[in-house]
Amino acid sequence: MGQRRKTGDGTRLPVVSRRTVVGATIVPLMGPARGAAPVRAASIPARCASWLALDQEIDRLGRRASALETALVAQYPYFKLTKGQISALPEGREMDAISAECDRLYEVRDKALVVLSKLKPHTVQDATAMLSIGFRLNYCQDGEAWPFVREAHAFLTKAHCPDCGAAYAPVEPLPV
Repeated sequence: MGQRRKTGDGTRLPVVSRRTVVGATIVPLMGPARGAAPVRAASIPARCASWLALDQEIDRLGRRASALETALVAQYPYFKLTKGQISALPEGREMDAISAECDRLYEVRDKALVVLSKLKPHTVQDATAMLSIGFRLNYCQDGEAWPFVREAHAFLTKAHCPDCGAAYAPVEPLPV
C-alpha cells in the first residue's frame, strides 16, 4: 500500500494501513456501533421462507441426481460399476457435485431449523409461517414439527383480531 493517489489540488490522500482495512471489514460483523440504530433481524416469515426455499433447492437437486442415476442405469451396467468408474462418467461427476452441495445445504438447513424452532411468534403472519415449517417437516421429512406447531398454537389461542377483537382460536370445551 505504498502508493497514494493524488487528489485534484495536488495533495496526497493519507496512507491507509492493511490493519485499518481489515479492522473496518470486521466492524459490521461485530454489531452496530454505540449510539447507532441496531440492525433488525429478519422477520419470522422471511426466515421461514428462506428455510423453505433452501429445502426446496435440496429437493430439486435430489430430483436431478435421481434423473442422472436413471440415465446411467439405462446406458451402463450401473450396479456393477465401482464408485470410481461412476465418478469418471460425466453424469457421475455431476452426481458427485450434487452430493457435495446437498451435504453442505443439509448442514445449513439443519442449523437454521434449530434457530427457527426457538422463535416465538408475535403476529398471525409469524404463526402462519411457523405452521408452514411444521407442515413441511411433518409431511416431507422425519423432522420434529412439534416446536413450530406448539408455538403457533400458543400464540393463536391468546391473539385477537385487531379489527373486531374476536379470538383467533377461541378455547371451547369439546362437545360430549
